[in-house]
Order: sequence, then structure tokens, then C-alpha cells
Amino acid sequence: MLLAAVIHLEALESGVIRRATGRDVHGLWFDQWGRVAPSIADRLHAGSSLRPFTLSPLMGLPVPRSGARPVEMGTRAWFRVTTLEAALSARLEADWLPRLPAVVSLGGVRWRVTGTATTADAHPWAGRGETQQLAETHLLDRSPPVRWRVTLATPTAFHGAEGHIPFPLPNLLIGSWLRRWQVFGRVRLPAETAAWARQRLAVSAYTLKTVPVREERRTTIGCVGRLTLRALRMKPGERAVFSLLSAYAFWCGSGHRTTQGMGMTRARPLASSPRLPENGNRSIKSPSPNATIWGGRGRFGDRRISAGHTPQI
Repeated sequence: MLLAAVIHLEALESGVIRRATGRDVHGLWFDQWGRVAPSIADRLHAGSSLRPFTLSPLMGLPVPRSGARPVEMGTRAWFRVTTLEAALSARLEADWLPRLPAVVSLGGVRWRVTGTATTADAHPWAGRGETQQLAETHLLDRSPPVRWRVTLATPTAFHGAEGHIPFPLPNLLIGSWLRRWQVFGRVRLPAETAAWARQRLAVSAYTLKTVPVREERRTTIGCVGRLTLRALRMKPGERAVFSLLSAYAFWCGSGHRTTQGMGMTRARPLASSPRLPENGNRSIKSPSPNATIWGGRGRFGDRRISAGHTPQI
């Protein structure tokens, strides 16, 4: 099971938050696991592979002024945690959430925990899903979307050869979703998916701004806002893979440092629109002169997708 949980807070005191709070939530996450299930804390700390969770910073706060966020007593805020493994999701719901302390300290301010939400009806950034069900819903769709609206709710950046890249090029977005899906999803997707994005997926519109994530010893530049991705000359089966990954992004996030508050993402399909010029200035494609496009059939057909199966497109 995939789970996105929102924790509601109310400030018990006035204060000023002068740094990014993703690392504070990260600390609370592990402290709480250390109290309720030390073995899980040890497992999540171990190794250097992709982590089966994401964390947001404090959300819903006033806009910063000169790098500082003033907080008045009674201010309401929230943060979000997601889990990508069924066993971890079950323990989050059974142990971590019910046993949260009544008061937590985040950003140098004391907060009272006022409630939690785990369903979309309770909060728009909460919800649950199953990777098997996601795969069947999207990969067996005979008419997959052509366009997707992607919302980056917290600063998002990607690893590049020479440093951070604060713009969501299609291959970087899709690649980050694909890497997590291949580790935690139940259906293997074609490894060439990122190459499809590089050649056949364009940014057709965007409203983005760069935002610094200031911490005590480093500052990372990310972007927040919205963009529209559009498939170009793409087979239905290829679009179905992108549709699946875009849905999965709600839980897995985008880019790097998603366990420390960055990359909180939502992607939704858009209705078709008149075809845009593919060689004009209205679309941005990821540069790749030698990408290989994976061919094959144009749809998955009417069949069940089994765990461990790599779809033939």
C-alpha cells in the first residue's frame, strides 16, 4: 500500500522560522520511529539506496519576509509523510501516527498536534493507493492522456553533472519517478522510459519560480510552480507508462532530497487540446541527440498486469 498522511499542527507560541524545516521533519520522523519501532528506524537509516518514504517541510505558513517566516501563537500548519512500501505504510498507520507526541518542535517553534489525515476526502495532499491497481488502471488504458499538469509544491531540483538543476526537464522528472517505481512498484517498466521522455515529451507551458532552501550549512536552489507536459508522436502504450508514473509521483515525489522536504509533487491528466507545433518555440524538449526509443505495440491490451511483469508496448 502507498500512503500519504498529513499531520495538522497549531503553534503554541510565537516565533520566527529562519531556515528550511524539511530537516526538522526528517528528525521528527526518525525520533518517532526510534520510540515506537527502533528496528524500523535502523532499517530506514541503513544503506544508501532510495528510501521508501518522503517528507515535506512545514506547509501552510505565511510567505517569508527577508528569509524569515513569522509565526504567531495559534498559527495553523501541517506537514506530510508518504510511504512507498506496504509494510512500512501499515506500521505508519498503526504505530507512528497514533503515537505521535502531543507537542512537537519544528523550526524552533513548539506545535500542538491537532489531528491527522490519511484520505483524499480529509485533505487534498493525503491519500492511499496500491501499485498493482495503479499499474492495471493506467497500463491497460486504451486511450491514455496526451498532456499532464504537474504541480511542484515544494522546491524541486535534480542532480546534474556539474551540480543541481532547478528546472524540471521531462527526462529528469520521469527518470526520478521511474527509479523509485522500479524499486518499490510491483510491475517492471521498460528501462528505456527515460529515453522516451527525452525524445518524445515536451514542456508546453510552465509557471515556475526558483526558491532557495536555506539550511544551516548549505543552500539549495529548487523550483516551485506548475508545468504542462505534452506527448509528441508517442504511442498509446508509451503514454500509458507516463500516465502511471505521473500518478505515482503523488507519493514518490520528484528529484532529490525528497526525504528532507523537497520535490512534493502532484500530476494530473489534462483534456486534449489542438496540436502544438513540434518545432516551434512553444515547447521545451530534453536535449538528447542519441536517445533510443523503445518500439513495439501501441497498447497493452485487455489483460491483467502481473507482479514482476515488464509490459510489452
